[in-house]
This record gives sequence, C-alpha cells and structure tokens, in this order.
Amino acid sequence: MTKQKQRCIRVILLACMASAVPNMTFAERITLPIPATIAEQLSRGAVQDLIVLFDDSDIEAEAAALRQGAQIVHDNDSILAFRRARYRSIKQNAVAKTPTRDMEELRDFEQLPMSFFRIKSRAALDRLLADPRVLAVYEDRPIYPHLSYSLPFIGQPTISNAGITGSGQTVAIIDTGIDYTLSSFGSCTAPGVPSGCRVAASVDVTGNGVTLNQTANNHGTNVAGIVAGVAPGSRIAAINAFSSGSSTTTWVLSGINWAIANKSTYNIGALNMSLGDSSNNSSPCANKTTNPFLTPINNLRTAGIIPVASSGNNGFTAGISNPACTPGAISVGAVYDASWGGPYSWGGTPPTCTDTTASAADRIPCFSNSATFLTMLAPGAFITAAGIQMAGTSQAAPHVAGALAVMRAAYPGDTLDQSVARLTANGASITDSRNGITKPRLNLLAAIDSPANDLFSQRTLLSGDTGRVTAHNLKATKESGEPSHAGNSGGKSAWWSWIPSISGTASIDTHGSSFDTLLAVYSGTTLPDLSQIAANDNDGSSNNASSVSFPVQAGNEYLIAVDGFSGASGKIVLNWSLVQQADLGISMSQIPASPVAGNDMTYTLTVTNHGPSPATGVMAIDQLPTGVTFVSASTGCSQSGETVTCNLGALALDATAIIQVVVNPPSAGVLTSSAQVSSAVSDPNSANNNASVIVTATDPAISVPALSGWSVLFAAACLSGILGSLSNRRRTGNRSEVTKRFS
Repeated sequence: MTKQKQRCIRVILLACMASAVPNMTFAERITLPIPATIAEQLSRGAVQDLIVLFDDSDIEAEAAALRQGAQIVHDNDSILAFRRARYRSIKQNAVAKTPTRDMEELRDFEQLPMSFFRIKSRAALDRLLADPRVLAVYEDRPIYPHLSYSLPFIGQPTISNAGITGSGQTVAIIDTGIDYTLSSFGSCTAPGVPSGCRVAASVDVTGNGVTLNQTANNHGTNVAGIVAGVAPGSRIAAINAFSSGSSTTTWVLSGINWAIANKSTYNIGALNMSLGDSSNNSSPCANKTTNPFLTPINNLRTAGIIPVASSGNNGFTAGISNPACTPGAISVGAVYDASWGGPYSWGGTPPTCTDTTASAADRIPCFSNSATFLTMLAPGAFITAAGIQMAGTSQAAPHVAGALAVMRAAYPGDTLDQSVARLTANGASITDSRNGITKPRLNLLAAIDSPANDLFSQRTLLSGDTGRVTAHNLKATKESGEPSHAGNSGGKSAWWSWIPSISGTASIDTHGSSFDTLLAVYSGTTLPDLSQIAANDNDGSSNNASSVSFPVQAGNEYLIAVDGFSGASGKIVLNWSLVQQADLGISMSQIPASPVAGNDMTYTLTVTNHGPSPATGVMAIDQLPTGVTFVSASTGCSQSGETVTCNLGALALDATAIIQVVVNPPSAGVLTSSAQVSSAVSDPNSANNNASVIVTATDPAISVPALSGWSVLFAAACLSGILGSLSNRRRTGNRSEVTKRFS
C-alpha cells in the first residue's frame, strides 16, 4: 500500500471518528490532560497502568431522579445496583473497539465510573481518549500514611457517659489494616466474632491477603483505636490498602469502592483516610480531569458516607495534600492536646520542621499542613490508642471521623453537611501562629445540643404501653415555676408525656441510667397546675436509680420528669410498663335472715370491679352448705354437687354483677356457704376475693288449726255442758252415798 493511500485511509478514519463526536473533534479529545511521564513512557514502548474516569453525568441525573422518586436523600441498595449496571455498560462500550492486546483491565471499581487499565501503547491510549465517554486518565500515584489526653480534651468522656457513643454507626478506615485481636476492639477472634467484637469487617484490597496486621506500631491499628475511643458505640470496618508501608491511588479507590458497596451492610456513616500523596495544594482540587478522588468522594457522599482525610505532615502553611484537598472531603489538621514538653523536631533527618516553642494544648505542631480551605483541627500529638502512641494529622483525622459517627447516631435526621456543621460551628477557635489562619478545633461536648425535651412544653410523647427509651440531660435546664422533683432541687430535667391505651397499673423506672436520677409523674396541662401522682429519688437499686408504680386510666395523659440529683447529668434510660390489674371484690348475703328447714332460701353474691383495668373472664364460685338441695341460680351459672360456678364474662371498671343462688335446707342446723371471685386479669388485692355466710336453719313450728267465732262458741257451750254434767254426777253420787250410810 502506498503512503498516499495510507494517508487517505487515515483521513477517512479520523473523519469517521470525528463524526461520532459532534461536539468535540478527535484532535480536541486526545488533548485531554495526560501527565508528561505517561506520554513519554508510552512513546518509548513501556506499558502504563492508568486509572480511567468515564462520563457519568447522565447516570448522576438518573440517580438523582430515582432518589427523588423514592423520597430519600442518599442512594439505597437499589440505586447503587442501578449505578453498577450503568457503569458497567459505559465501560464495556467505551473499550469494546480496543483489542485486548493493546489494553487490559486490571481492576474494576464497580461502584465508581472508573476502571484501572494496563495501556500497552500510545495508540491504544489515543483510541481510548477519543471516546467521548472518557473524561480523564490518572497516574496510579503512590500514597503514604500521615505519620489519654485527647478524649477529655474534646469533651468525649462526658458525652460517652451520657450514652452518646455512635452506637449503630460503622466507620470505614482505609489504612494499613488492623490487629483486631487487641482488647481495644473487644474480644475478637475474627471480625464480628463474638458479637461484642468492635471490628465488623477487615478486608484487603491490595491482593496481599493481609486482613490481620499484627506488626508492631501498626499505623492502621492506632487510627482504628482512636475511632474506637471517640465513638465507643461504633464499629470499625478496616480496609487494608497498604503494602510495605505504601499504597497507590488504585488501592485507595478500591477501598472507597468497597465502602460504598457495603454501606448498607454495616451502616457505614464515615470513612477515614489518614493518608495522602504529599502534594501541596493551595486551593481545592476541583478539577475532575486531574483529581482522581473528586468523583469517588462525590459518590461516597451520595451514598451517605462522610469522607475524612488528614491534611498531611509536610509542614505546608498554605496548602494541603490530596485527597484532603478534594471538595467534599473533611480535611483535618493537628493540634497538641496537652503540654508534652519540647520544642520538637519532626520528619526524620534532616527534620521537616521544628516547633518554635514548647508544646501546649491547642498549639499547632509545625508538621501540620494548613490552608485557608482546611476544614478543622483535632488532637494529633501525642495520641495513644490501641496501646500505640503516634503523632500526626493521621491521628487528628480519626478523632473527627469518630466524632461524625457520634453525630450521625445522635442526630440521624441531619444531612451530611449538618453533621459536619455541628462540629465546625461549635469547635474552639484556634489560630495558627505560622500563617494567622483560624480554624475550629474539635469539641465534641460543645457539638451536643440540649435535649429536645428539655422544656415541659416540648415534652416527648412515649409510644406504646410498654417500652424503653435512651436519652440524656446534658445541658438541660430547670424552668421557672418547675417543681422540685422527688423533693430535690435538681436542675437538669427532661420531660416525657405518656397516654396509656388501657387502664392498669404503671411501673416507670430509670434503671440503667448513668447518674443519680430523680423521677416524678404528674397530671396537669401547665407547669403551675401540675399535680404530683408519684415520685421517687432512690429505689435502692444500683447507681441510685428511681422507680414509681401507680394506677392509670386509659386515655389520660401522664407527665414524666427525669432530673439529676443536685444537677447531675448523663445517660437516661427510661423504662415503662403497664400491667392490667382488676381489683375484684365479692360480698354475700342471704334471705330470709332466719331460714327454716324445708323452706327455700336465697344467697346473693355481689361482685364489683374496683379497677383500675377492666376484668375479663370473671368467674364466681359458690360452695353450698353440705346437704342442702340446689334449686336454681342466675343465668350463666352451673351446678355440680355442692358447687355453683358462674361465668360473668367481662366486667368494666366500677361495674357490679349480682348472682342469686336458691337452695333448700332439708333439716335444721348450721349452714356455711363460701364464695370466691377471680378473672383473667391480675388482681392486686386478694383480700377481698372471698366471702362467706354462716346461718342456722331451724325446725318448723307445730301447726294449730284456726277456729271460727261460732266454732269457738259451740266449743265453749259443749265444754260448759260437759263440765255441768260432771258436776251433777258428783252431787248425785254424794247423796247416794249418804243414803247408803244412814239407811
């Protein structure tokens, strides 16, 4: 083929390629920034391993629409899966026309619009750059780590004692791995094993397989120990991205990619990068074509993860390293947390810098990189964690990452920027004597708000008839006109409201709280008209906790105050439960008052529910006197032998049920009848569950027939005649006897 024909074919090919990119000519495409060293090496025939960034603007717009449709702020698992599929499609289409002999994919970042390729020729790179889907290529640059006074210094123990610990959050740490067997991380035999292990995951992205790094003075172990100390309720996801003391951009991006992919699995809220490339950046690294961390950090934030990076230990006073310089990353410089002596020289021989004065709290060490756009400062010298003492901005960054885990757990409704603002807006203002720049130094205690239910009018409604809430009374107050709860002046009260759905007996306590509590329950609508229902200072349990028990009625509002004895504060654990209780009482009587053998008599049983709850399954049992004959009983009653059982069903509060049992005693004698009542609801008072009646039945009286008036007169006449006849007979007889005697 002649050279002229070759030139023609080349022109045709260029024209075709240009026509496929209407908004950018081929010549413009291949003038995308390429580091000079890359171009030189490729021109010499040396292969180059490069990170390629693809255009994801359409994907970003589609993901934003999906978030809006789902009414969520951050990407969920479904949207992350959508991103993975779309990224894969773009990458495959972009490299489809490049023969594998010219370009080889070494690693794919499935959660990022980026891949790591081995480019084997300048022509292959030019073909890649000609595709409009390719935005930039980056060198795989080396990355280096930025080499128990700090916790009180930032107010951590006070908020930890209040139960504000970052519980439920996980901090991902891209570093040199971790020795998770140390006691600082719990009794771990493996990540997440046993359940008390603080290390949720330990992975390697370098390919060397190191997930347990037990080397002495391990940088990653110290960094993880700082996070674990600042946020003792959080967990650690350790990502080993180093080998032989150094890392690469590719490995760091792999760590970011892993964190995004596993965000929901571990609830990752922050990612710490105590590392950098030692570059000196005097302004934010906002150029997508030159900064390989810009897109990944954006993707971290859209996934709901706050990236934190150390500013670097080069002693720069007008610039910070990458990735700390990347917009969206929280860049952190260092301060001394106490007076450690000195002045110190830093950075080996010869030293990078030497402090001009001895160390002191809030003095900035000379090694800490500073810039006008640095986010904040945190303790970085000298920090002991996980049994290892180190100093550097590497130690400052995890203080902030741990603090952000605490903020995300304490205020889950905050946006990422609001979480950061809690730290920056409430930090102590520290001026760097080297450049006059003032930045906030982390103050975790100051970042905590007073409780939302500090005021009576802002009391929190408790949900359910039984439950438990954890809160705190840090920075709480006592309002004007507020009563002294449980007889103590207190001074830091928090308020709750509770409306039970059923009547019963309530039990409320503060067991599990971290301080000496005061507990009181009121009725009323405003502070001046509160009426105390129950109150307690100490119930004899550990830590001087409090408890009360009292009857409640369904639908009534009960106002609960928890205060600290003499203004004590800390973690509040408020437990409440409701037990339905129905105090059933029974009484008995009988008629007639003096029963007669052979005649019917009636026992009346009166059952009353004194509450406070409705009673269900109410049953009354009447044990009849021995030998009596059962005649009848009220509806719902049945008789078996000398036992009458009456099922009364439900009985409302203050309701009464009356039962009548009719019997017939066959003979005279003492009659004893006893009754008892029960229900399916607990009865707090058994003393009135039984009743009895003892009575004596008598024999019937002898019957005398009644006579009419004429009958009485007739009887009287007859009797008179009989008596007269007897009298005459007596006289006649006497005369005869006389005649006989004297004849």
